[in-house]
Amino acid sequence: MRAVSFSAFGGPEVLHVVEVEQPQPGPHDVLVRIHAAGICYHDLLSRAGKIPGEPGRILGHEIAGEIVTAGASVPADRIGENVAIYHRLFCGSCRYCLRGRHDLCRNSRTVGESGGGGYAEFICVPARNAIRLPEGIDMAAAALAVCPIGTSVRALIGVATVHPGDIVLITGAGGGLGLHQIAVAKSIAARVIAVTSSPHKTTIIRQAGADDVIVRPDLKFSADVWRLTRKQGADIVLENVVTGTFGESLRSAASNAMVVVLGNVGAQPVELDPGLVIMRRIRIAGSGIATFADVRTALHLLARKAVAPFIDRILPFAQAQQGHALMEKRAVSGRVVLQGW
Repeated sequence: MRAVSFSAFGGPEVLHVVEVEQPQPGPHDVLVRIHAAGICYHDLLSRAGKIPGEPGRILGHEIAGEIVTAGASVPADRIGENVAIYHRLFCGSCRYCLRGRHDLCRNSRTVGESGGGGYAEFICVPARNAIRLPEGIDMAAAALAVCPIGTSVRALIGVATVHPGDIVLITGAGGGLGLHQIAVAKSIAARVIAVTSSPHKTTIIRQAGADDVIVRPDLKFSADVWRLTRKQGADIVLENVVTGTFGESLRSAASNAMVVVLGNVGAQPVELDPGLVIMRRIRIAGSGIATFADVRTALHLLARKAVAPFIDRILPFAQAQQGHALMEKRAVSGRVVLQGW
């Protein structure tokens, strides 16, 4: 089968189309013909060697497709199902898995980080990782259901327990994750204040539903937040940037606010003012990939058109190199999705 891989760490130019052996499903697996795969910023870090792993992998964990073969222990009627792939390959028996928190499984690995990923014609995964799609969701949208939409649901609903009327502050709001966070927050009738360092992303941030947009190339936005909230601050802060923004996010937080950390673009340590955290009773929490319950919510929101996917462009799989280059230059708003060869 055709796939996109890389033989050495480096820039986008290391990605090339290769011929590899098509995977074969075991008794509990399904073989999925991949119809669409999103390019996540995580893929860029993996390709550059900034995340543990070896070259020679097939990247990509945002995947949607059709089941074409089922293992002997999988019901045959699953063949033909359109599915999204839950990309954490979990053990199913640890205390976290038994509690439904497969995202916390310590005996797990991620599709595309070890073995085959989504930049290919086919992928083989355990049948339990193939989640049937509701009617009315196209493949490009479905590829984003688990990450970034499911990740946004986990942060806002699973971790921060956002309520209608809450003030939600989002850093890095013009990125693929930030735009979907805006959409999910607005589906719950929260008020969204979006922060971006890029003036040209203002339009799409407003299209996503942001009530207020703060453009600050210097990342000094806390005074703007206090002005916009009449000195109340934000109830929830979604931190997608962290490096260069974390202090401002804490200063923007209301009393008893929650700051949810999802990314760290600069991959650098940050300073924390414990006095501020204590005085305002700020809660700081990490958040990551979705649970199965979060994915079901994400698919429901997509099917009801309560949330729309933000896809900057669709490229053929053979142009994955171009997709990586565009994302690396921050020349896209939303996701790049690979579809067709």
